[in-house]
Amino acid sequence: MDLTKFYGASRGVIDLNLSIQQGEIFGFLGPNGSGKTTTIRLFLNLITPTKGNIFLLERPCKKGDKALLQMIGYLAGEIGLYHDFTGMEYLHHLMKLKGGNPKGISAQKMDRLIERFKIDLHRKIKGYSSGMKQMVAIIQAFMHDPLLLILDEPTRGLDPLMQEQFHDLLREEKRRGRTIFLSSHNLGEVEKICDRVGVIKEGRLFLVEEIEKYRTLVGKKISLVTKGQTTGLSETLNELSGVENVNRRGAQVEFFYKGSMQKLIERVAALDLSDFTCETPSLEDVFIRLYED
Repeated sequence: MDLTKFYGASRGVIDLNLSIQQGEIFGFLGPNGSGKTTTIRLFLNLITPTKGNIFLLERPCKKGDKALLQMIGYLAGEIGLYHDFTGMEYLHHLMKLKGGNPKGISAQKMDRLIERFKIDLHRKIKGYSSGMKQMVAIIQAFMHDPLLLILDEPTRGLDPLMQEQFHDLLREEKRRGRTIFLSSHNLGEVEKICDRVGVIKEGRLFLVEEIEKYRTLVGKKISLVTKGQTTGLSETLNELSGVENVNRRGAQVEFFYKGSMQKLIERVAALDLSDFTCETPSLEDVFIRLYED
């Protein structure tokens, strides 16, 4: 779709091409200022692209398409609630704006979500904790049973138990064929629940990959711990093909390795080591490594 957005001379996103499959949980990664929020605003038609087209749920994204918007659930990264409303009043107000009614399907799903998360919505929102406010925002995104969910930092402010309950909800929605676009700085969360991940850097999408394949992009994560002054370690690492990003901390040496494991083991076996570990990098390891390049 070659989606591009400039704010005057400032870059938003450039030539973004992205296809998300129905029924998948897609993680969208990038640091602050990379273009994540601009992308979401474009998807929601909150801003107009400089060029390019957007299709959501196989429909062209046009301003004023209320039918399309009713099929989308959105959770903003910075939530704004009506603090003088009770939680229940707020949800009923949004339900009416979305075309629902207090006795319809939306209300039934809303009631199930309230029961699921066990929160009291009869007090005014201004007295809620940050976690409770986040749960109200989550419920409003899900309560009209949307086909597409666009979630920006959805677990911000939630305790670990509530995070796990939310992840269970996402998995259930996925099994029901719902499509979920998840933007998050919580890389552990993305690694845990997403099927694929896209990484945006300086406004350009430079990688889209399945989670398991993504974790192999930088090879294995190797850690060696030497006994005292081990001679030959630097020479060994220099001679091995595929050693990258060597980091020394006292007796410990860490690096990423893309070469032959047999050759690595043969070479380090001759060194005087107290520990040797080899593991698949985490999503966070890979993200940091790729962003450094």
